[in-house]
Parts: sequence; structure tokens; C-alpha cells
Amino acid sequence: MQAYTTNKKSKSIIITLLFVGMAISYIDKASINVAIIPIQKALHLNSFESGLVLSIFFFSYALMHPIGGWLTDKYGSRKVLVFSVLAFSLFTALTSLAWSFASLLFLRFLFGMGEGSVFPASMRSISDYFPENERGRVSSFFLSGQTFGGAIGSVMIGILIASIGWRSMFVSIGCIGVLIAWALWVNLKTPVEVQICNEDQIPKKAPSYKKVFKTNNFWQIFIAKFFSNIVNWGMISWMPSYWVSKGLDLLSASALMSIPYIASFLMFNVSGLILDKYMVGKEKYLAIAGSISSGFFLFMMFNATSVSLGIVYMTFNAISIAFIGTSLYTIVIKYSSKELTGSITGLVSFGGQIAGGISPVVIGFILTLFNGSYNAASWFLITAALAGAISSLTIKNKVKETKEDVLIEQSF
Repeated sequence: MQAYTTNKKSKSIIITLLFVGMAISYIDKASINVAIIPIQKALHLNSFESGLVLSIFFFSYALMHPIGGWLTDKYGSRKVLVFSVLAFSLFTALTSLAWSFASLLFLRFLFGMGEGSVFPASMRSISDYFPENERGRVSSFFLSGQTFGGAIGSVMIGILIASIGWRSMFVSIGCIGVLIAWALWVNLKTPVEVQICNEDQIPKKAPSYKKVFKTNNFWQIFIAKFFSNIVNWGMISWMPSYWVSKGLDLLSASALMSIPYIASFLMFNVSGLILDKYMVGKEKYLAIAGSISSGFFLFMMFNATSVSLGIVYMTFNAISIAFIGTSLYTIVIKYSSKELTGSITGLVSFGGQIAGGISPVVIGFILTLFNGSYNAASWFLITAALAGAISSLTIKNKVKETKEDVLIEQSF
């Protein structure tokens, strides 16, 4: 039977560190979305080349998710998590050295390789240290770290670029990440870790991906996450440029982007409470509702009669996406076999990040093809949102767990 700690202080330390790690990873990851505006001018990039720069990170990032999940299940979360945070922080700082389109692509590819293990290692930690009846709230708080980082980062990055330039901005946030990696190394291995799993003494078997692929609901969740991220990263990557095209300056556009992040931060945590208290075994319905409402608010946003009204609809779309992400990952960490949690999370996130790589470059191509018009791009995103709803609808509800709080394999 899995043993869980009742020490609230130790739990708070663990989830706070995971939250901060997620936040700083998101700030580093999203910095290019604002920086691409001055980078386009400095390196003479067109819309298609800018789309490739925004996308290349996701392909290496996606590649590392299943590898990082496997490494986490094999060697434990602490070493994998700290190494990943340190690596992506160093490559963020090195982005300041880019001198051409090719060099920028290469550095962004390395950055994605560095960051790819953060997510599966963090989700495995939640599965290790928290009982099932707390995982919805804990995972949603952890996931809200990305929106917290996005809210702070949108404003901070805009200010840094305006005051010290995009090159110095990358160096500054890279240095912050190195400090976070040091804090994780010093503090993450708490007495709780020794009490729960004694990672250094219990030998681990390499997880089997064959079992992952045969697990019920894996493919439905994988596909739903893919389409969710088509919408999410399409919005994140191109919305600053979209609002600038509507007449806003760079600093105003980056500041406005913080509003959806703040709303998503709140709703991530609300959705976790809803999932744990009222939707046990029915988590998929929140993902379905989020996907359908995302498509509706995307349509309203791109047809808004004013910038302020468009921001309102963009905010509701961000809230919808928050519901999708929390629901899908809660299903994974609640109902999957514990020894496969890192691998399943890594592969599901792999699908999401592949989508994150596809979406920006497709939108960049569409914009180039239609002379900067966002009409066709809007229908690309709306279609993806509705496809995600269809996939979520096919997810089977959970089956009853055993007395040992561990579900029969292949039954989530």
C-alpha cells in the first residue's frame, strides 16, 4: 500500500517548489512570444520564419517529454527536475547570442531539449507525495504555475525588453532560472521523500511503454491534449502580434496578455476543487465543456468590435483551456498505475507539445498566405477546439479502485 505523509509543512514545501519551477519554466518559454517582435526587426525575419522560431522549441521539447518521463520513472524526480531547470535556464541566457535566423533556431531547439523533463518529473512527484483525494487540487495548483508565470512574465518581459533590450532580457531571466535550480536541489529532497519512497534504496525497473499504449483512455487523452494545445499555443504565440496589428504598442500588448493568465490562474485552482469534490469519476465532462466553450469564445474574440471586448473573450477562452488541462492531467495522475505515471504524463504532454510546435508555424504560414489576415487562422483554432471536445467525449469514466488505493492497470 502506498504511504502518504500527513505533514502539512512538508507538503507545502514540495508543492511550492514545484509551482515555482513551473512558473519560471513558463516565463522562459513564453519570453520569445513577446521578444519575437523586436527580434523580427533585428534579424530581418518574415512571418513564416518567425513562426518557425516560435515552433522549433516545441519539437525538441516534445521529444524530451517521453524521454524525461521514462528517466523520471527510472531514476526519480529530484535529479531529473533539477537538471532540466538548470539546462533550460542556461540555454535561455544563451539565446541572447543569436546573430541570425539559423542560430536562433538552433538555440531554441536546445532550450526545448533542456526544458522537456520538467513537466513529467513534477507530475510524478505529485503522484508520489499526495493521496488520490488531494491530487486534483494539488495538480491544478501546480498547473496554475504556468498561468502565474505567464501573468508575471507578460508584463516583466515587456518592461525588460523596453528598458534593456531583448538580448539582456534573455540573460536576466536565465540567471533567475539558475537560482531556482539551486533552490530545488537544496530543498526538494525533504524527509517526506525519504519517508514515502526512499528513492536511493529502492531499485526501480524501467517502465514499459507497451503498457502505456495499451492503457485505457491513453489515446483519447493524448488526442484531446493535442488539440487543446493547438489552441493554447496558437493563442500564446501570436496574440501579442495580433494585438499590435490592432494598433497597440508592444508594452500595452504584453500587459494585456497578463489578464487571461490571471483569470486562468484562479480557474485552474477552482477547477481542481471542483474535480476533487464534485466530479470524481466524471472528470471528462469538464474537459468537454472547456473545449466547446473555447471554440465559442475564439469565434467571439476574432469578431469582436473593439480591443477591450476582444480581451474579454480571450480571457474566457483562457479559462476554458484551463478546465481542459486540469481535467486531463487529473485523470492521468488519479487513475493510472503509479509506476507508469511519469511515462504516461510524458507521452500525453509529448502530444501537446507537438501541437505547440505545429500551431505557431501553421498560423505563420496562413498569415503569409493571406497577407497578414487572421480570418483563416481563427477557423484553424476553432476547428481544433471542437475536435478536442469530440476526443474528450470518448474518454471512459473511471472504474472503482481497490482497497489499496491503486487502480488495476489499464483501467483509468
